[in-house]
Amino acid sequence: GEVSGEKPEAAMAFEQVTAAVKTIAAWIPATKQALSDAAQIRGIIDQELRADLEEELEDQIINGTGVGTDFTGILATAGILAQAWDTDILTTARKAITTARTTGRVRPTAWLLNPTDWETIDLVTAANGMYYFGGPQRMGVKTLWGLPVVESETLTQGTGLLGDWKKAVLWDREQASIQVSDSHEDFFIRNMVAFLAEMRAAFGVIRPSGFVEVDLESGS
Repeated sequence: GEVSGEKPEAAMAFEQVTAAVKTIAAWIPATKQALSDAAQIRGIIDQELRADLEEELEDQIINGTGVGTDFTGILATAGILAQAWDTDILTTARKAITTARTTGRVRPTAWLLNPTDWETIDLVTAANGMYYFGGPQRMGVKTLWGLPVVESETLTQGTGLLGDWKKAVLWDREQASIQVSDSHEDFFIRNMVAFLAEMRAAFGVIRPSGFVEVDLESGS
């Protein structure tokens, strides 16, 4: 016979959100003589500027305030979850996973930790002095409670970020480009040039509850 019945309704709601395209830039000065004397210096400058640009982009994605040319970074996004300190750093981290699963209703994909906080976790020892995380001879991918760990100096020590990173999107409007000019201030008469690296992009968190800001220090 024919099977009939009500179909389950998905609890999903959409709202209109605007993510403005921002320009991220970094620049460095150099003398024309240096460029003439060392053929490799142009490549070194380009490489370092691109690295600086990537670092600034990372900082904006995490810490951007949303003011002026800043992205609204994950930590400044309304609606992300919070996990308070509980007992010790490992217990707090484990409870954050539960918060992501039960309150955020997501499966977190990775941790973002300041290198100093990851060092603290790496050096945790048992009563017999053995490292919980395998010690200096441990090989392989960094993990915490089964999830990959990514270290970032742009994240403030004492704060961890756990999330389903598919819930954040970077729209790359214009890829990084490098321009050279002597029109900056009095560079023309000083035989100097400015190298400017910039990119245009937008960033947004499509599900704020997919991220948990974690307090990794007692009393902070």
